[in-house]
Amino acid sequence: MRPLSLLLHAAIGLLGVITESSAFVCPTCTLRRPTPLRSQYGHNRYAVQQQLEEESRLEKTDAIITDVDEDSLASIDTTTQSLQTTDAIITDVDEDSLTSINTDTTTQSLQATSEQTIPPEFYPILALCFCVTLLSALDRVAMSIAILPISSEFGYSETIKGQISSAVSYGYGAAILPIGLAVSVVSSRLLMIIGVCLWSLATLGTPIMAELSSNGYILLPLLSIRAIMGAAEAVVLPTMQRILANWVPPEKKATTLAIILSGFQLGTVSAYLVSPWLMDQMSGLDGGAADIEGWRGMFYIYGVAGLVWLLPWYFLAKDSPSANNNIGSVEDCTETLVNTMIEDDASLVFQECLVENEAGEITKDNAGGALKRIQDIQLLVQSAPWSDFLRSRGVWGMMLAHGAKNFELYNLLAWTPTFFNQQYGLNTKESALFSIGPSICGMIGGLTAGNLADFMLVKLSSGDSNNGIVTIETRTNVRKIFQSVALFGPATCLFLLSSLPEKATTAQILLGGAVGLQAMDAAGFGAATQEKAGERWAGLLYSLTSLPGVMIGSISVSVTGQILDMMSSEEGSGWTTVFQLNSMVCVVGAFCFLFLYDSKKEFD
Repeated sequence: MRPLSLLLHAAIGLLGVITESSAFVCPTCTLRRPTPLRSQYGHNRYAVQQQLEEESRLEKTDAIITDVDEDSLASIDTTTQSLQTTDAIITDVDEDSLTSINTDTTTQSLQATSEQTIPPEFYPILALCFCVTLLSALDRVAMSIAILPISSEFGYSETIKGQISSAVSYGYGAAILPIGLAVSVVSSRLLMIIGVCLWSLATLGTPIMAELSSNGYILLPLLSIRAIMGAAEAVVLPTMQRILANWVPPEKKATTLAIILSGFQLGTVSAYLVSPWLMDQMSGLDGGAADIEGWRGMFYIYGVAGLVWLLPWYFLAKDSPSANNNIGSVEDCTETLVNTMIEDDASLVFQECLVENEAGEITKDNAGGALKRIQDIQLLVQSAPWSDFLRSRGVWGMMLAHGAKNFELYNLLAWTPTFFNQQYGLNTKESALFSIGPSICGMIGGLTAGNLADFMLVKLSSGDSNNGIVTIETRTNVRKIFQSVALFGPATCLFLLSSLPEKATTAQILLGGAVGLQAMDAAGFGAATQEKAGERWAGLLYSLTSLPGVMIGSISVSVTGQILDMMSSEEGSGWTTVFQLNSMVCVVGAFCFLFLYDSKKEFD
């Protein structure tokens, strides 16, 4: 029984083990087999053995990982050191490179600056531009001298003399805007040829039209040809501005423009000096009577001089250099309408931006041709802040001050020789000589105003607490000071002149004071445009404030003639009224500028 009981006991124990134990999975087959029997302590000898082997394997793995980590850390440290060394090298290279780049950039900038020179082939063009401004002033001022013998020969009234004298200004005012825009699409060289040819022919035709007008006092032919002359002279400033933009580097443009514009001043003085002498020489030789001054011959000579000027201009002038002149930069360019912002330049010339072509040259973008430029101009004009211009108090102050200045100045330029002739009995030559003084005073005043204003701005800003920066208030005060001098000063001189002093020299001094002081407006409303508007709209704003002034000045010349006719019965009273009216207009213009203007920029 004993072996059976043992066998049964073993079977029961085996059943318990199979029931309670998990199955052992053969690693190479899908059959199940029972796990080894447990000991009496509940331990599985096979599991223990496997655990021990696993722990041993993990210890070896940890040791390997530890060795690898130590090697990796060492490698990482080495790599970090290498990177730091590389960074140091790169830093040294960058510093050297930056130093080299800065040096190269400075050198290139200096080279570029040194390259910004006027090409030698431009100097003949510069001389011709100076001559054409001289001719323009000569032809315009000549009528104020010639009107004395013309009116004496044909019996013109003061009203007719005023209409003839103002016709040139009307023509100029009507043509200046269209011509300025035409410069953007037509060759400047060709436009100058057309303009000078037209006004030279008009000058030559003035005596002929005067003869026709004397028959029945039909003034239309004479007025028409003088208006055509004024319209043709409107080509001068816009075409020269475009030519300078093509030829002259920006940093040299101001000096070059000053040289050219000095021709206007020299031409005015030359007209007073040369015209009487020419009329004396041409007396009896120009188709007029021997006892009449040769005003016809004077116009013939001036007209021929303009036609002769066309010959060198035709052969020497060019719109732009034959080689790239690097006159500008592609960057920081704004397409806008510009003008010289001098005197009554109401023209608007389209300033085109430069582009870099395929050859790397900086040049103008000719894509699209004239039609494209016309469309660009149209879009630019449409985008202008017209309503803001009209609502601006400062713009109205500038416009009214400019109009008051022209009311006085146009009168003095047109009527001064006549005043000396009628009031003091001076002949044509003496009247012209006495008219030179005021013109010279105007030249001195214009040259003094800019430098004096700049000096005042520097001094006043150095006393401010903002590190020498010129404040809006300071700039506004300086503009008002100079504009006050430019209008209150002439108003005082003209009011004193209205008493008609006994000596012609006293009158000359007062007229010189009036013209010289009004030139101070170069630092008044003349400089205000660039403070009220940025580069994009400064030219348009100057044109907007100048064109009404041209019309006001033209009207004033005609009004003066009518006043002199209405008061001709009382000796001298007509001139008294004229000077008092001019004085009053100057005072009104000065107060308008004082109350309305400020230097705060409004139009960017």
